[in-house]
Amino acid sequence: QWEWAIIRSGRKARPMLNNVLPVTDLRSLARRKMNPLEFKSIPSGSYSDASSADGWQVQREGKTATRICRPKARSLLLEDRVWSLLYRLGFDYLSGEGGAQLEQDSRTENNPYNQIDVVGLDPEVALAVECKSAEQPRKYSEFQKDLAKHVLTRQRFGASVSNQFPLPHKRVALTVMFTWDLILTETDEERAKNENVVLLNEKDLHYYEQLAAHLGPAAKYQFFADMLPGRRIHGLEIKVPALQSRLGKYTCYTFSISPEYLLKIAYVSHRAKGKATDVNTYQRMIKKSRLKRIREYIDQNGIFPTNIVVSLEGKRHVNFEPWANDGGKEVAKHGLLILTPSYRCAWIIDGQHRLFGYSGHERAKTSHLSVLAFEGLPASKQAQLFIDINHEQKSVKRSLLQELYAELNWDAEDEDKRVSAIVSKAVQVLNEDKESPFYGRILFADETRTETRCITLESFFRILNQPGMFTVKKSVEYGPLWTGDNESTLK
Repeated sequence: QWEWAIIRSGRKARPMLNNVLPVTDLRSLARRKMNPLEFKSIPSGSYSDASSADGWQVQREGKTATRICRPKARSLLLEDRVWSLLYRLGFDYLSGEGGAQLEQDSRTENNPYNQIDVVGLDPEVALAVECKSAEQPRKYSEFQKDLAKHVLTRQRFGASVSNQFPLPHKRVALTVMFTWDLILTETDEERAKNENVVLLNEKDLHYYEQLAAHLGPAAKYQFFADMLPGRRIHGLEIKVPALQSRLGKYTCYTFSISPEYLLKIAYVSHRAKGKATDVNTYQRMIKKSRLKRIREYIDQNGIFPTNIVVSLEGKRHVNFEPWANDGGKEVAKHGLLILTPSYRCAWIIDGQHRLFGYSGHERAKTSHLSVLAFEGLPASKQAQLFIDINHEQKSVKRSLLQELYAELNWDAEDEDKRVSAIVSKAVQVLNEDKESPFYGRILFADETRTETRCITLESFFRILNQPGMFTVKKSVEYGPLWTGDNESTLK
């Protein structure tokens, strides 16, 4: 009756999103998707050489049926891994078996629809995910066509989500593309950026899977932070009593806050994320065993007397209203710190394990953590502060320091330090570039040696940074690999 009423009135029909279900109805599907094998049953005695040639193996034989299995094809495996990631991250609604269908015109009986590989709905975000893969690394020649097709669904996808899954506030509708062994050009990446499509690859997927396994529900906010940096989080403005002071030339605040709140706005930059071009990546990957010990400590009513150290990203997130000040400019001020948070606005410099120990813990709402928050601390200073703090607690490996040269010295005035930064970044880029002969072969500080990942960063760094290759005589004579600026020298 509703459809006929729209047709008679001449109003345009609203697009419909089908096969999106509450996660509480998808537990059995989740078990199948999390398994790297696919299964099917065939009549007993019908297993043949043709089945074996297709990769099927007998798992269990019965009187009337035989259960066979085989590894999932890469295209299916990618979709299932992405779906399983959103399931572990705690999305409220997910697409069912076979993906979601977005109708193009709900007024017609045989209306066409767009198939969306994975759909995930959260109170803040609605994701429409396209998954593309190749059996071997190759250039993505169909990227422009696939991107254009995916972009066309965004408006109808957002409208259908708003109509069918209404909330008091509007969700952010995002179009995402996950790729596996498809090589994108700089032009491809720029085109996706201009179309507001989030590009993620198999290394990003592996990182988020690790993070979800370690952190539980708090990993969702790290995921959102990468996709929506700077996006304001609905309903999270807060006022807390704080002490404003200066450390060196930087303004900082000391205050107490609940772990639950800080988990939503905090972001940890991990080297393990695999973005060699991201100059902010310096933290160690979170250790699951250490998180377990911290959770046990919390269970035993343990307290943390030392500060979580963070950097708040800029003035637009921070406003301080001082109370009556009875001292001069150099005296610390008491007042109210007003936080207007967004995803990725509080970068954790130190204390990530103490904070993420509360992820999914019942005391995350009622406990409090002491925080030392810098205002707008540059990434290089964050990295240096991380080393200064951790050096006293645990010796920082030389190989880790060489990885951090790109962050610590990228803008250094001293030419030798800048060269070290360029060499460090070059080695990391060569390890990430699928067209590089060194792809996946460089052994970094916290990784395990394998038959292929066996070239140490230290040895590669030493070979590239030979005397005369970059600087022969400072400010006078340069070697064959120096072009005059960092980016062109890196390339």
